[in-house]
Amino acid sequence: MRSRRNHLVAAIAATPMLIALTACGGGAAPNPVGGADLGSPRAITIQTIAPSPTPSPTPLKTATPVPTASPVAIGDSCLIGKWTLTSLVMKDTASVPGTTLTFTGQVGTVMTLGAEGTEVYDLTGSTPLVGSGGGHTFSWQGEGVQRFQFHGEAGEWWESGPGQTATATHVVVDGVAQPDFSNVGPPIAGSYTCSGSNLRMTAVDPVDLTEIFRK
Repeated sequence: MRSRRNHLVAAIAATPMLIALTACGGGAAPNPVGGADLGSPRAITIQTIAPSPTPSPTPLKTATPVPTASPVAIGDSCLIGKWTLTSLVMKDTASVPGTTLTFTGQVGTVMTLGAEGTEVYDLTGSTPLVGSGGGHTFSWQGEGVQRFQFHGEAGEWWESGPGQTATATHVVVDGVAQPDFSNVGPPIAGSYTCSGSNLRMTAVDPVDLTEIFRK
């Protein structure tokens, strides 16, 4: 059964200013009065040149925003993929008062984390979970597939969704075979480190758990 989980991220358009300049000029022409030179100042006619038409401003093109990648629902893209459990160590101080039970196993469990924020935890084909402590020994084979919503970022992960059921078969306690049993594990949370093909996940509630995966 699933012993590890009781559980659970614009284009700036700059508008330039267009300045239109218009200019005007003038000229003069002599205009003799009565056709004779009388020694008096010549009358001057001022000719005004019509101002040049103001050019129409060129339509401005708004910059097209550069597409940016949408953040994936899972958070940290390093988490995406099919991960195979290579090591599990769990310490349980709650099941037997005053005693620490240490469990290992479930190697081969496959955890698939999707970009859309989904988790599938498949115990099919995993090794038995075995534990001991306080003079007692335990072992069972976990079976079942559990599904949660999953998010991880900045070294923290959490699950969400309804509790998931897993079944323990081939149960042996202190050397004596016991009936199979099932357990519903609610979503929980913890911390992680992820780099390339290596993923380490930890949780502390309700048990102290460390899992190492590879993909």
